[in-house]
Order: sequence, then C-alpha cells, then structure tokens
Amino acid sequence: MAGWDVHTHLIPPTVLAAVGSFGLSIDGDQLVVDGHERLPLRRLGDPAALLSWIDEQQLDGAVVSVPPALFRYDLGVEWASLVNEGLRELAGPRVRVLGQLPLHDPSAAAVATSLAAEGAFSGFALGTAGFAGLDEVWEVLDALEAFTLIHPGHSPDKRLSAYYLSNLLGNPYETGLAAAELVFADVPGRFPGIKFCLCHGGGVTAALAGRWQRGIDTARPGISAPSLSVAAALRRFYVDDLVHDPAVLALLESTFGADRVLAGSDWPFPMGSDQVDPDRAKLAERLTRPLGQGVAEG
Repeated sequence: MAGWDVHTHLIPPTVLAAVGSFGLSIDGDQLVVDGHERLPLRRLGDPAALLSWIDEQQLDGAVVSVPPALFRYDLGVEWASLVNEGLRELAGPRVRVLGQLPLHDPSAAAVATSLAAEGAFSGFALGTAGFAGLDEVWEVLDALEAFTLIHPGHSPDKRLSAYYLSNLLGNPYETGLAAAELVFADVPGRFPGIKFCLCHGGGVTAALAGRWQRGIDTARPGISAPSLSVAAALRRFYVDDLVHDPAVLALLESTFGADRVLAGSDWPFPMGSDQVDPDRAKLAERLTRPLGQGVAEG
C-alpha cells in the first residue's frame, strides 16, 4: 500500500437528503447549489467510486473534503452541522474526513473544538473566503496541531468568465491570496502547530514568494513585518502536488521542502490527476490521522 491522497471530494449524503431546502435542487445528474453552481453526482455522490479509486491507485485511503461549492459560509452553523453529519457517515478505515467550520460565525472555534473531540475528523477544510479576525480559530487549530486544507472557492473576478479562466487562473490566484493573508498576518509564526496544506501546489504562492519578501523589505504600505521571513513562513506550509508540470514540482520542493509536498489528486474533477505518486502519498499518513490520534512533529 502506498499511503493517502490528501485531496479528494465527496458530497455528504446529508446534503443530498436536504435537496429541496438550503438552495439545493437536482437537475438531471447534477446537484445545483443556489441556482448556479453545478456538481456532477455520478462520482461526487458515490462513495463506492472513491473506494474504487483508492484500490486502483493502490492507496491506503483518501482524505475527503466537500467540493468548494458546498463551503457556503453565509449559511453558518446550521449548514456546517448538516455537512458534518454527512461527513461522519463517510468516515471509515479508508476514508478520512475534514470537518466543515462555520468560519465567519462567532462559534467557529467552539465547533472546531467539539469536532476534534469526536475522533471522527482528521482536520478541517477551509475555503479561501477571507481569513481576517480568525485568531480564536487559529488558537484552537494550533493547540490541536490540526491538518488544515486550504481549498480555493469561486473567484469573483468577472474577467475570468472566458476560456475556463475562473478555474485555470482564478483557483491558483485564490489560493495564493489565502496564503498571502496568512503570511502577512504572521499566522504561521504565531500559530506554528497548524498544519496548513495549500491545494493545487499552493497556486501562485511559490512564484510570488520573492515579491512578497521584497514588499516587506521595502516597507510597502500596509505591511508590518511578520516574525518570519516569507521563505521561513512557507516552510511551515504543506502543499499538494497537483500542478501538472515537473518543473513546478521542483519549485515546490525548493520553496516548501520536499517533505512538504503531498499527493493530492482532486478526485473526481477533470482538472485533477490520473495518477497518485506513491512516495508523496506516504508523507500524508501521519499528518491526517483522526484528531487525537496524530503524531506531533519533532
């Protein structure tokens, strides 16, 4: 066996059961969210299909988060509770699940504490919806040494509507924006226990690291120098290896560290990978054990 795929998606069964409420409907073989986001049900709604992927890739298992269209932070605690109920149902020996937080609700830190105590969740998945004012959440995730996947959501830039750029360019930009917020707010320096993992190789992050440091060095407006250099801060992140380019993989290893690049396929989306690297899959095993069972980093 060859370890774990840290970046896979399923629609929790409780979400499918809630069709007709929460702005959910079915159109043919698609789940429609708020009338415009469409999620194919053929594999996203089929846990058995994920188990087949695990077998095909000869993996120990996969780490599941909800598709980004289901983060829906505007729906708060009620939505998070519905999602987490379904994620509990999905969790098993070969499927580890990342909990949903009502990220911008005052109860988010308490929800994280409660989910961690259950022993069913292997960490949390966060959308790139703005990270200002979340120190109470970071304090909890730091104490838990929680694996925390950062996954891009929809970019609001209307210029990206052509050529599938909302995904091809918008997703990497959104992940880079999230990483920049964390770096400049000194979150890796102040909360070193959090095991942040950036999807899609961190998006644009590695390519912009030098520019970010230059902004600090020249005291650009709005910047207070964080406790860590940009290079040191990025060495506290993990990234998945979903970049479709060996040259970029080399950049990821030099920026984040070879032992910080994990296997992530983005199954079952078409922009994902058809093959999981077994060596990078092995790195994820201890990082994604259910909370309370993990091994602290030395």
